[in-house]
Amino acid sequence: MSVVFDNSDSTTGPARNSHRRVVMTTCQAHGAAGFTNLLMTKEDGGIVLNPHVANCCVLRLDEQAATALHDVLGEWLG
Repeated sequence: MSVVFDNSDSTTGPARNSHRRVVMTTCQAHGAAGFTNLLMTKEDGGIVLNPHVANCCVLRLDEQAATALHDVLGEWLG
């Protein structure tokens, strides 16, 4: 798994955007492809997780949910 900095903007072309990241992950529901891009963006004080970068299943985390996710991942990963 790796993190890729997404420095593009679909409307204006290449740009520096510190509020976008892409994480290479696997998808159990769509395993035939072997991987999926998980687009993570910071929008309006929340975090948006967009698997497959297709807007078909978008998760929006407010600050409380993002903090809870951070805490759980920290606990599991040490």
